[in-house]
Amino acid sequence: MADRYVVARYCFGGIGDHLLCLVGAWWVARRTGRILVVDWRGSRFNPNPSGGNCFYTYFERVSRLAGVEVIADDSVGEIAFPSPMWPDKWTSATLASLDHMKHTSAEVSDVNRMVNSDQDITQPTVVLNQWIEPVPPRDAVRNMLKDLRPAESIRARAQHFWDEQIASKPAIAIHLRHGNGENIGLRAAYWLGPVALARQLIMDARNDIHKPGLFGRFSDNAAESLVGAPSQAGAERRFCRRVAASFRSMSRTSGVVNAIPFLFCDSAQIIEIMKEILPTLVACPKRLQNRGDGPLHQFDASAVRHSANGGVRGGTIANEITQEMFVELELMRRCAALLYMDSGFSIVSRIMLEDSRLSLLKPNIVNRYIPKILRRFI
Repeated sequence: MADRYVVARYCFGGIGDHLLCLVGAWWVARRTGRILVVDWRGSRFNPNPSGGNCFYTYFERVSRLAGVEVIADDSVGEIAFPSPMWPDKWTSATLASLDHMKHTSAEVSDVNRMVNSDQDITQPTVVLNQWIEPVPPRDAVRNMLKDLRPAESIRARAQHFWDEQIASKPAIAIHLRHGNGENIGLRAAYWLGPVALARQLIMDARNDIHKPGLFGRFSDNAAESLVGAPSQAGAERRFCRRVAASFRSMSRTSGVVNAIPFLFCDSAQIIEIMKEILPTLVACPKRLQNRGDGPLHQFDASAVRHSANGGVRGGTIANEITQEMFVELELMRRCAALLYMDSGFSIVSRIMLEDSRLSLLKPNIVNRYIPKILRRFI
């Protein structure tokens, strides 16, 4: 019988999107008896954007992930993938290239539906290049993630920081997705006052992030963002106080006593505010952007190039910034509990931790109702 494949391509989004795509592709490969191919050649996180596959730059080399055969080295661009392919936008030429093939909202739904069903696509090659939700069966994915170990250099940097700052104490991870000038969609409800939130959502409703081309300030066609503006400093501080209260509550109820608050955030002003409110808080030192200049792992839309076949190529993130990101992922994985905003960056910890050690942060009650009200009119 000829080989059949599931390809986990890099995503045009951040590392959470990359990992959610990988998890979904692994699950399809496992339940349908296919070979898993991980192709991150065109990723924004690739220190060699000319064509090498960067997956093993960040993870240990493996031949199998929880029983699934894996190909994730530089040979991925030379595989003769059998046709036809699903979705049908993929061809041998587009798979051999480094281009990202954009997806429509309908295709996003189709892919998510297929991954989370017991369906086996008849096409011999299945290609995923988007986040997958909901996450496939948790216990199965946990086994896969146990086999997905960071590269030794990343583990060593994480261990050094942990020994210096945490040592034998437990830590509770706090992940705050701020954006720092990037449009972060409904997560704006955490950071904006109610009037600003209404303005933001009205602007967002006029944009289709799946439309052809790239027209936003960054790489996702999103509208301008009010998050991180100096006018919203009061709303930011109020939310940070609520986060600190949630941390103290979780310390009491989760069984993680005398925990150190460990903040994961890319906004310098939010890190400083949180340190004022929680004096024992630690955060990994890293390069940070100025206020409003966007997140660390984003590139400007002007770096994007379009190819004749409809593909898209983006910019590349500085290697040291990417290395720091993977160190943070490993440090978050070591924390005993997690307070989080809905974001793919924390997906590994959210899968590995028990529910009693997880707490999803929520906007204030007024901001929770504003999107529901606006949906009736826009």
